[in-house]
Amino acid sequence: MALELYFYSECGFSQSVLNCMTNLHCEDKIVKKNIRENPEYETELIALTGAKTVPVLMIDGKPLKGSEEINKYLVVEFL
Repeated sequence: MALELYFYSECGFSQSVLNCMTNLHCEDKIVKKNIRENPEYETELIALTGAKTVPVLMIDGKPLKGSEEINKYLVVEFL
């Protein structure tokens, strides 16, 4: 399963997901793409979702939006 997280560090919702990943010890299983550090990631995100709103977790190429939804998915997948 391919997992990619689009985020940026200053976003509180992104921080919630990053904290959840840390708590579940799954950081090494998810490719992190900071859209503020790499403009190409922002371009990818817009192409995939039509917006640059973060966080977005891509699961095998399908977007899951929103920190609460992403955190719930991570808990089910990695707890």
